[in-house]
Amino acid sequence: MGDRFASTGAVSRGRLRDDFRKGLRCFNSSDYEGAVIFFRTAEDSAELDDAYQNRYTSFHGLSRVYMGDRNGVKLCRKAAVGETADAEVYFNLAMAEQRLDFYESALMALRRGLKIDPQHSGLLGLQRKLHPDSNLRRAGAGGIVKQLLGRLLRRSR
Repeated sequence: MGDRFASTGAVSRGRLRDDFRKGLRCFNSSDYEGAVIFFRTAEDSAELDDAYQNRYTSFHGLSRVYMGDRNGVKLCRKAAVGETADAEVYFNLAMAEQRLDFYESALMALRRGLKIDPQHSGLLGLQRKLHPDSNLRRAGAGGIVKQLLGRLLRRSR
């Protein structure tokens, strides 16, 4: 995961807070305690109309999950409620849900994020990890495999 987070932040939506950028540096070097401090500061200090408010909250929550605080996922979920423009928020939610073994919730976050940005590299990578046969299904091979398995199961009865 590491540097994948270093490139986040579309400039077109405004400027990311410096404390958030410091939090990313901590996060990318696996200093989750430091990341929590900076992400919480960004979250608490951001203006109400800051386009990245949900991103700050989601990274705060994800960092907590990485520290072993299962309640961090609640911050990620809170950030995702009503988010319509930032796929990174859903990526963080999917990562938190997956880390806590909430497979179905991770898939739901993944789908919502891909609706916002179908080319999001993190979401696509996580999709391959959680659903390795998704590429086969897109090519039609998954349907064929399912048909063959169905026939075999019916014959075995």
